[in-house]
Amino acid sequence: MNEEQLYAMRHSLAHIMAQAVQHLWPQAKFGVGPVIDNGFYYDIDLGETKISEDDFKKIEEEMRTIIENDYEFVRSEKAIDEAIGWSQQAMQPYKEELLNDLRRAGTTIAKDLDAAELGTIADGDAAIESVSFYTDGDFTDLCRGPHARSTGQVGAFKLMRVAGAYWRGKETNPQMQRLYGIAFATHEELEAHLTMLEEAKKRDHRVLGEQLGIFTFSEDVGKGLPLMMPRGSIIKNLLSRYMRQLEEARGYKYVDTPAITHEKLYQKSGHAKFYAEDMFSMEDAEGQKFYVSPMNCPHHHQIYSKVVQSYHDLPLRLAEHAGLYRHELSGTLTGLIRVRGPITQNDAHLYVTQDQLKDEFKNVLELFREVYQTFGIDDYWYRLSLPDYEKDKYEGDKNVWESSGNLIREAMDELGVNYIEAEGEAAFYGPKVDVQTRNVLGKEDSIATSQVDILIPERMDLTYVDANSDKQRPIIIHRAILGSIERFMGFYLEKTAGWLPFWLAPEQIRILTINDTVMAYVDEIKQVLERTVLMQPIKYNELRYSVDDRNESLGKKIREATAWKIPVQLIVGPKDMETRQVSVRRQQAEEKVALDSLAEYLEKL
Repeated sequence: MNEEQLYAMRHSLAHIMAQAVQHLWPQAKFGVGPVIDNGFYYDIDLGETKISEDDFKKIEEEMRTIIENDYEFVRSEKAIDEAIGWSQQAMQPYKEELLNDLRRAGTTIAKDLDAAELGTIADGDAAIESVSFYTDGDFTDLCRGPHARSTGQVGAFKLMRVAGAYWRGKETNPQMQRLYGIAFATHEELEAHLTMLEEAKKRDHRVLGEQLGIFTFSEDVGKGLPLMMPRGSIIKNLLSRYMRQLEEARGYKYVDTPAITHEKLYQKSGHAKFYAEDMFSMEDAEGQKFYVSPMNCPHHHQIYSKVVQSYHDLPLRLAEHAGLYRHELSGTLTGLIRVRGPITQNDAHLYVTQDQLKDEFKNVLELFREVYQTFGIDDYWYRLSLPDYEKDKYEGDKNVWESSGNLIREAMDELGVNYIEAEGEAAFYGPKVDVQTRNVLGKEDSIATSQVDILIPERMDLTYVDANSDKQRPIIIHRAILGSIERFMGFYLEKTAGWLPFWLAPEQIRILTINDTVMAYVDEIKQVLERTVLMQPIKYNELRYSVDDRNESLGKKIREATAWKIPVQLIVGPKDMETRQVSVRRQQAEEKVALDSLAEYLEKL
């Protein structure tokens, strides 16, 4: 089955699901029901009635009845006023709102509405005169299509979950119930996907975060504001320390900037105009408006203006791990992957001349490669986003755009990195390179980014004096190797299923005693651990260990240490004491190590 057929099948199932819901709850009012990755959803308003997972079975049974009846999907058209009359008679206020918006604003608003819910749209700027509907059996819905030929041709499906969703994504609008389903061409494909979801559930960083004592949330603190527990704080600080050591060795200068900033800086940078709804704001007693920092860029540009006079001062590499905050919608918040704050970006801005751009970008790509190699991440690729110069809106000199894009392409080619080009996906201010991978659900995701900025230097009046004593504008490379440290933690927990590498594990070693006759020998082992200093990849990284000498069975101690995903368990019994050895238990293997060789063994880990 090709992608177009699969799309039509999933779209048809969204209608069949709505039809089944209407059979079971005749008062149902419907919003939009688009196709999404691997399936579909429909936004539904049932008033006070709430759909639960207990209802899925009867909804699915009703859907199968509709499928067995093999109703043909019949397309029809109505004039816009006639369609509004239909929505009123059918008591579908959300459809009526969409239709009224279409009538008022024509094609302008049409581009912003869900494509699956629109009828025929006229070309150009002409007003919309008619919209299309699809009918199967006793159910008619406003819809652009496409659909399968009939309800009997929709493959295999399963309802998965129900969640709250604000109508059209606005918190001031009514909250609806969003009912999700998945669909595949065959039952075999559906079962394979469900198996993958079960494995992904075990790796869900939100579950692992609580189980492993890494982070938690509190309603009293607020949504999207994670609390790092002691183990999580260790991981976060190790990641920050690791990146800082790498970057400082490569000539990055670390800076610190305030958590709040006067609005005039963001007015100057353009963020107040284009980004204000995503920023938290406040006023002081004097009536001055401040924003909680959502990004470091404008602050670093201020520092540039103070420290750069001529081309001798370039390249300048400024870095910071500041806690940023952004006003994300509550419905989009997801564990550490999407938070309101703190968003501790592994942030840096490189100020370069045109001649330095390619070499600096190569250095950035080499840093990506080194870092990801340390973490054992190899299933990633780059996406070079450039404008479609014939269609896209972009600001600045086209020659500078093209030159910058060519230099980035050359840098990637010279390093032999795996990348694709995405025409028409560039930011408006410069070419962009995203680091792409697939998450535990198999979905493509960006884990980091590097962007070239050719506009802000002019907007912020950033200059340097060249060799001819003429004023020039620098080019800025925005780059974040880990992206947000919190987001990387969430991604990496899922990637490793919580089994972090030895150097990053919050508790690296747990000593498990068989009985209390070995405590003197345990003291000798502790002395070895306290003298052992690991040099890579974190310098002067003292070992983090604990001792479980409770009066419990060894089996219970092993199970608990394994549940905490501690990479090394040192099991100590009377025979080990007698032979001056330690039984080392790891996820991969078990072995005996002589006490005299223990420090060397741990250094290799």
